Amino acid sequence: MAVKAVLWDLDGTIADSAALHYQAWQSIMGRYAIHYTHQMFVDAFGRNNAEILTELFDTADAATIQRISHEKEADFRALLTPGALEPLPGVLDWLTSFGQQGLPQVIGSSGPMANIAAMVHALGIGDYFLALVTGAHLPKGKPDPTLFRRCAAVAGVEPADCLVIEDSIHGIDAAQRAGMRSIAVGALANSDGLRTLLAVENAAFCLALPSLAQVDALSCLL
Repeated sequence: MAVKAVLWDLDGTIADSAALHYQAWQSIMGRYAIHYTHQMFVDAFGRNNAEILTELFDTADAATIQRISHEKEADFRALLTPGALEPLPGVLDWLTSFGQQGLPQVIGSSGPMANIAAMVHALGIGDYFLALVTGAHLPKGKPDPTLFRRCAAVAGVEPADCLVIEDSIHGIDAAQRAGMRSIAVGALANSDGLRTLLAVENAAFCLALPSLAQVDALSCLL
């Protein structure tokens, strides 16, 4: 079955924003006297803030969680100075190729819309996308498939006709649960976690690709 829409994760997939996010997390956690390690950051990457903060502040109410989340994201956007981000190798080639094929492309990110819009603007890639969709206000983040199902609805296609491009195990898991094909990029491509996730019976197609600079891989998808 041919791909009819491409759903992109943003952080870590289109641009390597991990260092900026980690810096913002450390800043906000420091204000609340919480020791926040890099491993904690890695383990949570791809999930939404509400879930992460609820675990870190187990006695805080929803309003407090929301306020801390807004503080963290404001810290992140303050780090988006000119030249702070560039598209990862190969990304522009893939965006261009999908565009030439007439495929609608949608960003589906767990981050708040303000972050998504700021990053897309900083990267200069807005014209490639039909829509930007945030999962920040959903009750559950990735690996829950709701965000990607919303992206499919926005694109006007069935979930089975979508291709998800992701760098986090939570994102690939969400694609699997939505019945979508996917590409696992970056360090995830060679990880034991990905192999375990895909070892189940009837797993949806997933191409493991360490870098989108491997543009020749496009030929097996289109």
